Amino acid sequence: MSTECPKGKIVAIAGSAGLDVTLRNPPRHWIGEVGRDVYTQQTLLPLALPAEMGLGGNGGSAAYVLAKLGGRVHLNAPIGIDPIGRLVREWLTEAGVKCVAPVGQSTMHAITAVDAQGKRLGTLQHVGPPIDWDLSAQDQEAACLLVSLPGQVSVEVMPQVLKLLKSFEQPSRVRVLDIGAGWTGKLSCKQVLELWAHTEVVVGTLEELKTWVASQTIQLVAQRVLAAGPQIVVMKMGSEGVAYQSRSDSFALQAALK
Repeated sequence: MSTECPKGKIVAIAGSAGLDVTLRNPPRHWIGEVGRDVYTQQTLLPLALPAEMGLGGNGGSAAYVLAKLGGRVHLNAPIGIDPIGRLVREWLTEAGVKCVAPVGQSTMHAITAVDAQGKRLGTLQHVGPPIDWDLSAQDQEAACLLVSLPGQVSVEVMPQVLKLLKSFEQPSRVRVLDIGAGWTGKLSCKQVLELWAHTEVVVGTLEELKTWVASQTIQLVAQRVLAAGPQIVVMKMGSEGVAYQSRSDSFALQAALK
């Protein structure tokens, strides 16, 4: 079967969408242990660079990019009626994304502190309402499905995710699974391999994927993922770009594009 979504067809995406706030090079140990009702010299510390805000969530960011590239996208992500949710929904709607999930009471958001080199120091994240995975299974118009697992996805939803992947098991449809890091050390390799067996394209970082195939080298990781059943594996490597291999194409690297 073809692993390309036909041009003009709808892509259904199930995943998270929210707001990312980044604090660059904040003072170390800036937060105290004793609460106060007023600002003090000890608690009011300078932040040299303004906080950055952007669209977050592996489902929302993918939907935004695909829509900006001209794709027709149905996004199944819980977005609330709170101020954060209104901002997130506005960004997605302006890009041309159709949000199909019912409006919730809150929206996922994360505050991340990074050092002077841009390396993450830590993240506080409000997960928001759970994703209704069955909602995407009802999308009969979609020719492609992207399941993007959030970082704090519960292991209890694994059967629902597997059911969703199976619901798209037709020759005319393509299934893509972004495995994420949420299930690392929580699901068995057997369970993950079962998910991959019902997926045409597996996506993940090298760190995420190598934990499931007990391999260290990038090419061996790609080979072992493909041996589980997918047609294509894509490994995200941040600023270095992505690595790619399929059953018909040899291993290749794609540099990152700004």
